[in-house]
Amino acid sequence: MITEMGRDLQNIDDDILFAKRVIKEKLCKDADVIKYLHNDELERVGADPDDYYGVNILPFIRIPGTLDKVKNFICFSVDDIEDLKYNDVMKTQYIQFEVFCHADDIDTGLGISRHDLLGYFIRDIFNWTNIIGLQFKLVYNQESVTDTNFSCRLLKFEAIKPNSLSGTRRRPTPRKNDEVNEHGLIVRD
Repeated sequence: MITEMGRDLQNIDDDILFAKRVIKEKLCKDADVIKYLHNDELERVGADPDDYYGVNILPFIRIPGTLDKVKNFICFSVDDIEDLKYNDVMKTQYIQFEVFCHADDIDTGLGISRHDLLGYFIRDIFNWTNIIGLQFKLVYNQESVTDTNFSCRLLKFEAIKPNSLSGTRRRPTPRKNDEVNEHGLIVRD
């Protein structure tokens, strides 16, 4: 799909969007994650694992508000926090997962609290893997609660990655309203 400004949305070259797409695929394809998110409504209708995305698996950090039905959530974010000091070529990237499990659905029947079990699955999928580029390592794993009946587990992963260098190998593609100067560089107001 090409936008009005000439941006090709099918070929977005962005580390964060790429990482979020991979995380979504990994979480939705993991049968244990889907099972222990325990969404009775989706289970009852035989929903596909991708149907949990946007319902129980969210690509942003959100603290659940008032709910009329018990739900459990895995929220995640991807952030490029900083370039490495004295090195513009590399950057630090963080992936943060926040697991929210409602107090009425915390028991899994396994002797493990639901938020801890889902946190374990996330660690097992992402820790020391290179599915998004260089290896991610777990740097933070903490339990907490909200004031709205949710038990939580916060996990943060960190990786040192190349700093979006793809644009330096080729010139950016001019968009619809861009002007190109005599040197072949895009001039934008």
